[in-house]
Amino acid sequence: MEKGKFIVFEGTDGTGKSSHAKRLAEYLTNKGIKCVCTFEPTDGEIGKLLRSYLKGEKTADERTIAALFLADRMDHITKPDGLLDTLAKGVTVISDRYYLSSVAYNCPKESADYVIELNKIATDLLKPDLTVYLDMPIEKLGERIQNRGGVDIYETLDYQRKVKERYEEGLKTCGKVVRINSDRDKFAVAKDIKTAVAQELKI
Repeated sequence: MEKGKFIVFEGTDGTGKSSHAKRLAEYLTNKGIKCVCTFEPTDGEIGKLLRSYLKGEKTADERTIAALFLADRMDHITKPDGLLDTLAKGVTVISDRYYLSSVAYNCPKESADYVIELNKIATDLLKPDLTVYLDMPIEKLGERIQNRGGVDIYETLDYQRKVKERYEEGLKTCGKVVRINSDRDKFAVAKDIKTAVAQELKI
């Protein structure tokens, strides 16, 4: 059986990753391709613990939070019916965030190399076949985050500015990437995503 493709959406908060991941899943399903959507942090036990830190309900050193992201990711990859099992069954997996989010968001006082090395155990097991990076000017991000009501410790404009810089570093390390301007009509963005994924899947 041919292995499924692993497609990851990345980008700063407010770029539309979750919505476009769902639109892509609908498109692929209509094409007769079995696929599932997932996300990080997950809704597993480690992911729930991690979210309590992201919401500011608990506090910890950034390196501890980075380690929790990795633990959640490893569970996501290796648990029964996790990413590896699902892909092995020939199912395409669309993930809203993966390890590049850790590179961009975690440990801002450390170099990006620190987080890349920390996550090597995960990326040695599974790399994306395609990363869809949704790009948007920082000023527009601020408007979107305000409109939806930011609720976690990373959803400030100053932090998102740093995140965007870190993404630029991390994107050089993750293989095949398609960069798409998401500061446009959502249907135009979705069309470009479908075109890029169709080329990767050869459909």
